[in-house]
Order: sequence, then C-alpha cells, then structure tokens
Amino acid sequence: MLIYDKGIGEYKDWILCEGQFDSKHQGKCESIMTLGNGYLGLRAALEESYVGQTRNLFVAGTFNRFHPDEVTELPNAADIAEFQIHLNSEPFTLDCGDVLEYSRYLNLKEGELVRDILWRSPKGETFRLQFRRFVSLEDLHTIAFKIEIVPLTCDAHITIKTGIDGRMTNSGSQHFREGDKQVYDRNYMQLVQTTTESDIDFVLNSCCLGSMMEEAEFGVERRRIYGTYELYGQKDSKVCFEKLANIFTSRDKESSGKDIEDLKTSSLKHLQKASKLGYNGLFAASKVKWADYWSEVNIELDSENHEDLLAVRFAQYHLLIMTPIHDCRYNIGAKGLSGEGYKGHVFWDTEIFMLPYFQYNMPQAARQLLLYRYNTLDGARNKAVKFGYKGAMYPWETAFSGEEETPEWAALNIMTGKPTRVWAGLKEHHITADIAYAVWQYYLTTNDVDFMERYGYEMIFECAWFWCSRVYWNAERDRFEIRDVIGPDEYTEHIDNNAYTNYMAHYVVSLALSIYEELQGKNKALLHELNMRLDLSNRYETYRLVSRKLYLPAPNAEGILPQDDTFLSKGEIDISKYRTNNLKQSILLDYSRSQVIDLQVLKQADVVMLFHTLRKLFDIDIIKKGWSYYESRTIHDSSLSCAVHGLVAAYSGNKEAAYSFFKEASMIDMGQNPISSNAGIHAASMGGIWMMVVLGFGGVYHDEGVLELNPMLPDVWSKLSFNIIWQSKKLHIEITKNETIVSADRATPCKIRVRGKEYELGNKLIVKHEVDGNE
Repeated sequence: MLIYDKGIGEYKDWILCEGQFDSKHQGKCESIMTLGNGYLGLRAALEESYVGQTRNLFVAGTFNRFHPDEVTELPNAADIAEFQIHLNSEPFTLDCGDVLEYSRYLNLKEGELVRDILWRSPKGETFRLQFRRFVSLEDLHTIAFKIEIVPLTCDAHITIKTGIDGRMTNSGSQHFREGDKQVYDRNYMQLVQTTTESDIDFVLNSCCLGSMMEEAEFGVERRRIYGTYELYGQKDSKVCFEKLANIFTSRDKESSGKDIEDLKTSSLKHLQKASKLGYNGLFAASKVKWADYWSEVNIELDSENHEDLLAVRFAQYHLLIMTPIHDCRYNIGAKGLSGEGYKGHVFWDTEIFMLPYFQYNMPQAARQLLLYRYNTLDGARNKAVKFGYKGAMYPWETAFSGEEETPEWAALNIMTGKPTRVWAGLKEHHITADIAYAVWQYYLTTNDVDFMERYGYEMIFECAWFWCSRVYWNAERDRFEIRDVIGPDEYTEHIDNNAYTNYMAHYVVSLALSIYEELQGKNKALLHELNMRLDLSNRYETYRLVSRKLYLPAPNAEGILPQDDTFLSKGEIDISKYRTNNLKQSILLDYSRSQVIDLQVLKQADVVMLFHTLRKLFDIDIIKKGWSYYESRTIHDSSLSCAVHGLVAAYSGNKEAAYSFFKEASMIDMGQNPISSNAGIHAASMGGIWMMVVLGFGGVYHDEGVLELNPMLPDVWSKLSFNIIWQSKKLHIEITKNETIVSADRATPCKIRVRGKEYELGNKLIVKHEVDGNE
C-alpha cells in the first residue's frame, strides 16, 4: 500500500511511502524506490532476505553476453545490501513476531530511502529499528547504509552479518567469473569479479562502523566475503551501525589505463577516505548535489489532488538517477537501472520520451545522450549493410556496441511449445527517423551549432539516406512507399505505409534536403567536408525525389487518417475488458497474435503519436477526429501510450481527457497495482509524465525554433510554475487561470508566442488571459 501524503514541513510533496510490508509483492517498491546516480542503480530490496526478493545492482554500460545464443544484458553485480540481523539470538524478520508499526519512504528531495519498524520478537521483546540508505549523487561510486536499533524492553546483544555477495544472477544467468576476495586492516572487504564475455572487471569494497561494536570476524565462501559484527545495547539506548561501500569497473573513464591491481588499490583508498566522513558526512555532500538539481528543475503546482505534484517529482527523480550523463558512451535503458526488464537495452524511448526533459532542463545531458547515438553510428551503418540498405539503420534495441540486440525469438508459447518470432528488430524501423527527428529538436531548442556541425548533420544525412534506400517505387501509382514495417503500434505487424513511419521518414529526408541547401549558402567548407565523407552531392537528387514522391496517407472522407493501408478495413471487437485489466496484453489470452493483427486493436498510440511529433502538419479537426477514433480502439498495453494520448488531448483542448490520462500515466509505477513495476520502472513513462505537465498543460512548444506557450490548466489546478532553458536563456514560467508570466535570467530579446499571439520577451512578460482564452 502506497501513501501519498506522508511528507510534512519541508518534505511536503516529496515523500513516497509504503505503509505496510507485503512479502508477496516486493517487486513493486523494490523498483520504484530504487536509488541511483546514473552511474549505478541499487534496487530497493530489503536488508533482510525474503522469498521473492530481487536484489539488483547495476552499473551503466557494463554489458555482457552470458551465452552466444542470448543477447547481451546489464549484469547483476555483487550484492552489498543484505544484512542478517539477530537480536538476542533471534533473527530479525518481518515473517516472524509482530510488526507493530511499519513505514518505508523514499525522500525524493534528498535521495534517501528510510524504513521505520516497531517489532516484537517471538520471545516478546520489542525493538525499534530504522534503516537508512543512499546512493551518492556527489560521488558516483559510493553507497551507504545506516541501521539504528533501540531495544525497548530489554538489553540487547546484536549480531549483524553482512558483506559482498557475488552469487547474484540475472534470472539465473551468471555473468561473472569468481575473482579475488580479501580483507584489509581487519575492516575493509574487497571482492573482484570479471564478466565472462566482455571481460569487464568489477571491484567492490565495503567497511562497517558501529557504536559498542566488538572486533569483527570475517569469512570467505565461494563468490562471497562477509564480516560478522557484535554490538551491545542497553534498554532504551540507540545502537548505530553503518556500512559504506563502493564499486568501480575497468570500463569507467577514470579506470582507463589501469590494470586490475591499480583498480583494486585506488578503489580501496577511495573507501578508506570515505570512511572518515561516515554516513552523515557522505550524505551531507550528496544532499548538496540534490539541492542543486532541484533548484534548476523544480516544478510547483497547486492542485486539489495532492499526488499530482508528487507524481511529477517522482518522474524527475527517476529521470536523473537512471541517466548516465557522466559518460556519452552510454544511454538510458527502458527500465533505467531499476530492474532486469529489457536487459538494460536502449530503445526509441530516450529520444521521443525522455530527451525533451533534458533538452529543456539540462541541455548538456541531452547532448550526451545524443552523442551516444553518434558513437554508435557505425553499428547503425553495419545493420543497414546487413539488410541491404544504405546509410544508417539504427537498431531497435541496442547496448554498448550499437549493434542490434533485439532477441529474434521470445519465450515459448505454452500452448504450442514453440517460440514466438520477435519482429521488432527486423521490421520496426521508425527508430531511425525518431533519432534524426530528436537531433533536430535538440538543435532547435538549444541552438547548439557545434553539436550539429560535428555530429548532428552527419547523423541526419545518414538516417535520410537509409530511408531513401528503404522506400519502394510503385510505378503504377507514381510514388514511393514504405512496405512491410511495424509502426509504434506493435499489435499490427507486416503492414504497408504506416502513417507514422511514412510521415517521420519524409520529415527526415526533407530535413536532410533543406540542411544541404542551407549549408550550400552558409557553410560551404563544412558541406565540402561532409560531402567528402558521405558523397552528398550524389545523394542530393535522390533526397529531393524521395521528399517529393514519398506517399503520405491522407485523411479519408470521415476525416480519419489511416494508420496503414489496411487498418481501417479490419474487423472490430469490444476491447473494454482488456483496457481495465491489470495484466498487460491480456487480449493474447483470448486471441492469437496473428488474429490480433487482423483486428482494429492497438497496443499503443500510433497515429496519435504522429499527431504529437508532427502536429503542425494536421488541422486541429483532423487531430480531434483521429484521437477519438484511435483511442477507442487502443488497449494502452504499453506504458508509452497514456502520456501521448494525454498530450494530444491537451493540444486539442480536451482538458478532461488530458487530465485523466495524466492520472493514469502517473499511476503506472506510482499507483497501487502491486505487480506493475516488478521488472523495473517504466522509464519512458517518467519522461511522458513531465511532458504532460510542461508541454501539455504548460503548453510549451516550438514551431521550428520559435517558442510557443499554449497553457491549459486542468480544472483541479489553480497554478503551475516551472523552469526551462530556451536557446541558452533560462526562463521561469508561471501559469494561473488568469495570466501567464514569463521571466528570463537576462534581457536578451527573443520572440515568444502565447496562445497564438507574438510578443518580444525581454526580462519579463505578463499576458492576461481572457475568459474565452484570448489575450
């Protein structure tokens, strides 16, 4: 059970609380209460062990392939979070005795996880226990734990056994070879493990500190090193025990050139230095970094529903802790660093759902994320060659190398005993358009000319060249078509002329054409350099021809834009029971996948997604009709769907539907569904929640480089304020029912449109709202 109104005082609207422990549904809070800093993610499994736990510690970018027949995945590193606690010889566990009080809460403001328990042992002795932990935002390698125990009815002999456990797996796949284990100075434990295929060295260190603590006894087992600590506490007195840990890998930038012995020595010295500060000192430094973050990105809103503000802060918290902004060789996995789902792979989720958050709040982080796509450009070129195309064909799922990582086969069908073919890696090609689109959106909002000249133009030209080779010439109809694809809606496979794919491909090819022509006039030297590498002069006419002749589906007589060539002619069924089922893809219990393909049933937004990315191409009436038609046929089995439907509803003035989808998107992870997040948080949904608040209700939009504001607050909101960075200019935007106020950090003039009317923004702009919505 999650509680949304736990925070008080300065922590009001910052606390996500679990009100009771449920051993049958541990995965939910393990995921949503994950701690991290972009370098590492520590899943929130409880300190004591329970059946059904999933202990995960991931380091960004450290992929390994367990077996040649499997795809690469982020390996689950050694566990440092388990504590076996005995109180007067009785094991502390919530499965025994009586839990008189319980709460566990994630402090989003400071990045700390706290658990408070009042526990009566089977013998009748009562103890108050508090567990605290954090992953440092100031020092990416540091993790710290603190346990405080107060015996309330007796004196206490306390035994705590903890260490570094390398026996972890990824759902059974062991990614590490056993390495050295050693204790230094009767205090510091060290374990080394090396991935089996990618040969990445992991070095983990830990030490423990405590009041009234005897000298520890240490033990070594296969893949495990541990210490046993004895402490003594008098009745009503507090016993404090701390554990500090760190993790380094040979893939870290600072590890370049170091051999394993150097890494062991430097990481040990790092922990020895940290141990002088203890939990409180390390946490104080981390809190400063969190305060810096929130001072830049904080959102305030006045809502009748308390959890609305908590939801967007929850999203912003996770967007930070799962993003490896320290290293452009890595990107954001579909589950962040919170679980084994999707194996840590990167999808289109980053560019379409999460990049907007960073380009408007932390442009340097957005640049790093796009540099990952540039660094993996050769992998995209390799895929294009493999499938007989040109340019860059980005993988549907990718990891470190940039090569395709989508598994070709899914799990066995329990009815047929045969595996199901996964077509996404072979046919879901729109990601190549999505990435080029994202590059241009980043440029328009940041004006980062350096990025475009060094990386961005090349990426766009190569993506456009792929589409020029991907199209099929239909001589009978005198047009190019894109056949045999999967659009964003993954319930419709092997379709021709998916509207989203065709329009996005056309956008990218036309963009390449316009960039070429602009560089001809403004930067011939750069064009010459790119031409020498990409042979652009011989591509130009092809860009122009495809841009002019690529088929773009048009709305039918009823004003409905067809999702593909056949969708509107397929049969219809009542999908209401599948829309309300907590179990995702429950329709596949009643229909085979081949049957679903032949129905007007959508997994997620497709044409509606197009209305989001390229909304200026469509009349508002077409958007409204298309939204209504396709939403009624969408099950929303993907976490990517609700936010997009909410955004488009907001654009088109449907406040009630927009807010309803905001609530639904907010509760995908944060809601009461006990199984929604077992495999990890839904990273794209985190970006979608922020987009709904700022781009949807705040109305932030840019029309090819001109900032627009079309605010539309839900009826239950009276005020919304947030910050954005627009082309290096920091803006604070405050919206009420009566006015929009835009304040800038400097008076450099720039154009801004508010509800369609253009203004010159200096330091401050106040626009009054009329009752009818006009200024």
